[in-house]
Amino acid sequence: MNWAGLCFLIGILLFSGSLYALSLLKATGKVGLGGIGIITPIGGLFFIIGWVCFVMALFKK
Repeated sequence: MNWAGLCFLIGILLFSGSLYALSLLKATGKVGLGGIGIITPIGGLFFIIGWVCFVMALFKK
């Protein structure tokens, strides 16, 4: 359960944070997907890992 929570937290920070940063860059006219754009799918991957850990923790109990 701890791993699930940690993965969800990392996923929120990476996924939502990168989308927020991209929208700020677009608002200022400095759109660059090079470094920040690649972080979004990594955050999504952590969300998926978090769900897998959550389901595994439920089945263990």
